[in-house]
Amino acid sequence: MNPPSGDATDSLLEVRRARASTVIVHRVPPDQVGRFLELQRGITEAAKAFAGYQATDVYPPGERQQSEWVVVIHFDDPGALQCWLDSPARAEWIGKLRSEMGDFHLKTLPAGFGAWFGGLVNGSDVVLPPSWKIALSVLLALYPTVMLLYICAAPYLNPLGLAVSVLLSNALSVSILQWVVTPVLKRLLRPWLGADDRRQRALSIGGLVAILLLLAGMAILFRQVTG
Repeated sequence: MNPPSGDATDSLLEVRRARASTVIVHRVPPDQVGRFLELQRGITEAAKAFAGYQATDVYPPGERQQSEWVVVIHFDDPGALQCWLDSPARAEWIGKLRSEMGDFHLKTLPAGFGAWFGGLVNGSDVVLPPSWKIALSVLLALYPTVMLLYICAAPYLNPLGLAVSVLLSNALSVSILQWVVTPVLKRLLRPWLGADDRRQRALSIGGLVAILLLLAGMAILFRQVTG
C-alpha cells in the first residue's frame, strides 16, 4: 500500500472548537431521587430555550458516592453558557432546587476537550485532570482512530470528492471518539487522570511513559501497514 500523502492525511483531521460545560454535584437522599429528577427535567426544559444549548447529562451515584448525583450541562461556547448561568430563569429553578434538595457544588469547565473528562468525582468535588493529561489522552484516542479510518474508509470516501470525504471522515471520527473510544479510554485511564501530581507523582510519570511508548509502538505498526 502506498504511504498516505500529507494532503490525504490532513483531510481526515479538522480542528474544532469544543463545547463549554458546567458540572454540578448534588447530594440527593434516596427517597428524594424522583423529585430530584423531576426538577432536573424542568431545569433542562428551561435551558433548551437558550441559544447554544446542546445537552444535559445526568450521572447517578457511583460505587463510592452513595448519594452524589452529577449533572453536566453543555453549551456551544463559554459565552452561551454564561448567559444561561446568569439568567433569571436558571436562578428561579436553582431557588427551587436549593429549597428542596439543599446546596450543591458547581464547576465550569474551560472550553476544550476537558468536557470529555469532567465526570471524575472525588468526594464532593469535580476534578478536571491537568491540561497536559487531557491533551495526551485525546492524542491517544485520536491517532489510532484517524489512522484506522484512513486505512479502512479512505478507499471508499476518496472517490466522493474532497469536500464530502472530509465531512464524512470527520463525522465518523467524532462519533467514534464520542461514543466508543473516549468512554472506554476514560475508564481505563481513570487512576492516571485522577492522580495528584504531588502525592502520586510516580503514577503520573509512569502513565506518561506508558502512553508515549504506546503511541510510538502504534506509529511503527502503522508505518509498516502503510509502507
